[in-house]
Amino acid sequence: MRKARLKLDTAATYHVMSRIVDRQLLIGEREKEYLRHLMRRLEVFTGCEVRTYAIMDNHFHLLLHVPLKNEVSDTEVISRARVLYGKKKFSGIEEQFRRWEEQGQEYLVQEQINNFRVRMYDLSEFMKTFKQRFSIFYNSVHARRGTLWEERYKSVLVEENQHAQLVIAAYIDLNPVRAGIVGVPEDYRWSGYGEARAMAGRAGQGISHLFVNEDANLCKQDALMRYRKFIYYRGECRFDGLTGAMARPGFSKDMVDLVLEKGGRLSLPDILRCKVRYFSDGFIIGSKGFVNKMFREHALYFTDKKRNRGAKIMKYGEWGGLCAARELQVGVISIPDDG
Repeated sequence: MRKARLKLDTAATYHVMSRIVDRQLLIGEREKEYLRHLMRRLEVFTGCEVRTYAIMDNHFHLLLHVPLKNEVSDTEVISRARVLYGKKKFSGIEEQFRRWEEQGQEYLVQEQINNFRVRMYDLSEFMKTFKQRFSIFYNSVHARRGTLWEERYKSVLVEENQHAQLVIAAYIDLNPVRAGIVGVPEDYRWSGYGEARAMAGRAGQGISHLFVNEDANLCKQDALMRYRKFIYYRGECRFDGLTGAMARPGFSKDMVDLVLEKGGRLSLPDILRCKVRYFSDGFIIGSKGFVNKMFREHALYFTDKKRNRGAKIMKYGEWGGLCAARELQVGVISIPDDG
């Protein structure tokens, strides 16, 4: 039986991820660029905002903010659709519109515009289009057939709370560091922080919106500096200034296992260098009050056995008061072995 996926009717932010079938390393540089450009076009079309992201060799992570549905005029719908489909392809759609109008079938034009409209401000529609269009692109380029993605995308509801947003965002941007692809997060060009450091733009705007408790006028540069401090809190890696050699490598798997075996709690920066199942299987992450509120309002998403359990303090680390809606028993924290 498929697990119900929680989507709120109000504005909300979700950590979403999906993986290539059999964990094959199929997403090369060309594919990553396509996904990044598609993601940005979908932001315009849907009205959603990617606050940060990481596109890896066999999976991706997005921290996706879905605003309340807004009234969108027909003119604006067409303008957004043109961005998603591109001028060349959309010119064919507009030609069809003209034929319908000439034949007195304006209602067909309106139906198509309404079909575009219902795909806006919706998590499922964003992810459906994102994954489907990439599958079509990849299979066409590589003369391939069949399913590309391993499963439905995973999603975790993240509270609109600055600490929760920053913790999840840093975890996402540190993916290439955990995988050993780069030594520092800004060196990875297919991530929110890497893109923001290179050219700001929409990536910088997304990171500035992580600071949800701050003045709305917080500028992108200040936000990037503060986010950098958060990511490097107590240092991720350090390098010798003369030789460039790593002076402070990450901890070993044996070290983590020993800490957990003794019931020790990892510091937040140490946790963020690990794989953490809370971020993909926690279902809801935020303060105790937020998680319990979601529990009460969306009880049907939980089994009878779990409905009355409420928020669970996240274990094994200094989480700053964060809770999850699911208490994970096995393999909560682990060293990555395959990116």
